[in-house]
Amino acid sequence: MTTHTAPPPPPPDAPPPPDATSNATRLLCAGTYLDPVYRKAVIRELLTERFRVVAPSYGYDAVPVLAHALAAHHLRLQQLRTLLAGAALIAFLMVADVLDTLGAALLFGWLAWATMFLRRIAVLRTLAAHLAPPAAGAAFDGRYPRTERLTPELVGKIADEQNSETVRYGGYKPFIGAGVLWRRWSNAELLIGAPVASSGPFDHGPFNGRVPHPGGPADGAVNGSPQAPGAAAHPERRPIVPFTAEEITCEVRDRMLAELRDRPRPADSVRMLSVDRRRFTTAVRTLDGPTLRVPVDARHHGRGTDEHWREAYDADREYLCIRIGSWNQELVTTVFVGFDIKGATLHTEFYTYVLAPVAESFHLVDRLPATIDGRLMARIAWDVTRGMPGELLRLLTNPLQERLPSRSGTVKVTVPQPADRSEFRLGRYADAVVDCGARTSVREMAASSEFHHFFQETDARKYTQIVERHLLQIVGDFLREHDVDTRDHEANQTNILQQNFGANSTNNFGGNQSVGNSGTQTFGNNSGVTREARPA
Repeated sequence: MTTHTAPPPPPPDAPPPPDATSNATRLLCAGTYLDPVYRKAVIRELLTERFRVVAPSYGYDAVPVLAHALAAHHLRLQQLRTLLAGAALIAFLMVADVLDTLGAALLFGWLAWATMFLRRIAVLRTLAAHLAPPAAGAAFDGRYPRTERLTPELVGKIADEQNSETVRYGGYKPFIGAGVLWRRWSNAELLIGAPVASSGPFDHGPFNGRVPHPGGPADGAVNGSPQAPGAAAHPERRPIVPFTAEEITCEVRDRMLAELRDRPRPADSVRMLSVDRRRFTTAVRTLDGPTLRVPVDARHHGRGTDEHWREAYDADREYLCIRIGSWNQELVTTVFVGFDIKGATLHTEFYTYVLAPVAESFHLVDRLPATIDGRLMARIAWDVTRGMPGELLRLLTNPLQERLPSRSGTVKVTVPQPADRSEFRLGRYADAVVDCGARTSVREMAASSEFHHFFQETDARKYTQIVERHLLQIVGDFLREHDVDTRDHEANQTNILQQNFGANSTNNFGGNQSVGNSGTQTFGNNSGVTREARPA
C-alpha cells in the first residue's frame, strides 16, 4: 500500500494563497466576457507577455481570470471561424451555380445572424450558470474552463509567481499589484539608552511609559523640555539591549496578528488579515539565448547577511506586508512596513496602498437573469437583428487588432537605453537587456476610479489607522523592552497621529491628502504616481 506524506506547512511569514473563491475573482472572471478591452489586456499580460513575472495577487486568483478570458476569446474565434467557413461554402455554391446572388446574400445574412445569436446565448448562459452571485451562505466555487492555451506549465507559472515571497517588479514602483498609494510616512529615531531612574524619596517610577531623569520630574526633562537649572547635562543612561531589524520585524508581525486577529473575540477581530514578509527586487536581465529564465522564488535569499538593506541596483529589500481584505476582497488595504538600522538610528517606512472596488460595469453580472426563457430569447433575437451590421463589421475587423501571439510566448521587449554620448558610440556593443518584472496586475487593470459606496472609503481609512496605531504602539513597547529612550518615538507618534486626525478629507479615490513626516498627495486614478507635499 502506498502512503502519501502530507506537504510541510508553510512558514508563518509566508504569503497567504490566492483567494480563488472571493467575490473579486468572480467579478474579474465575469469582466472578461463583459469587456473586450479588459479581456484583451488580461490575455496580453498573462499569456502574450509570459516572459514577464506575474504580479502578486491580493485577494484574488489570476488563473481563473485568464481561463475565462481565453474561453471568451475562444467563443469569439468559434463564431468567426463558423462565419468564414460558411462564407467559403456559399461562395463555392455560387461558383457552382447552385445559388444566385440574392440567395447567397440571404444565406450569408442568416448565418451571420445565427452565429451572433448563439454566441450571445452562450455568454449569457456562462455568466448565469457559473459566474452569477452565489446563494446566501454559499461562496463562489472558483472553477474555471479548460482551453488549449491554458497549459499546465502556464498554470504552474502563474500560481508560483503570484504567490511568491519575492516580488520581481518592473519599472519604478516596487509595490506592484497593491493598487494606488493612499498614505505614507517615515521616521528616523535615535537609539540611545533610557535615563537611569532616580532612587530618591520623590521618585514615583515611569511617567506615561517614560523613565524620568535623575532628580525626579522637577529636575529632569520630560517630553523633551529643557532641563531645569542645576540638572545634570548628561544624565546617566542604561546600555541598550542590542537588537536587529530582523528581530523588530518579527515582533511587529507576531503582535500584529495576535492583537488584531487572534486575541479579540470573533466579532471584534479583523477578518481576512494576513501579515507576511515579502522581498522586492527588480527583474532586468540580459538577453541570453531564445528564452528568458528568471527564478521566481528566493524565500531565504539574502537573509542571514550582516547588511539588511543592500544599496545596489539589483538589491532586494524586505517589507512586512499587512493586508486586510474587506467587502469580500473587493476592497483591499495593504500596508508595507520596513525597518532599517543605520548609525544608531532606527528608520521606519510606512506605505499604505488601496485596491479600489472592481469596475462598476463588471457588477452587471449580478443583475442578469438566472434562466434564459422564451421571452428573453425573443429580445436577444431582436437586438441581434437590429445591431447586426455594426456587430458584423466589428467581428471582421477586430481580429486584426486582437491577434494572439505565437505559441512560444517569448516576446522580448528591451529596456530603453540612455543616450550614448561616448566617443566611439560604444553603447552599440553593450548587451541588450529586458525588463521582465511585473508592471501591473489584472486586478489593478479592473479597479474603479472611485469608490462605489461611502463606507468603502471610510473602511479604507479605518483599517489604515488601525494598523498605524498598533504599529506605533508595538514599536514603542519593543524599544522600551530594549532600554531605548522612547521620547523621540513618542514625539514622532504624537505628530503622526495628530496630522492623521486632521488631514483625511477626500473627494474621491486617488485624491487623498495625507500629511505625515513624508506626506504625499496621489494624482490620477491608477497611475501610482505621487508628488511630495511641500510647504508653501
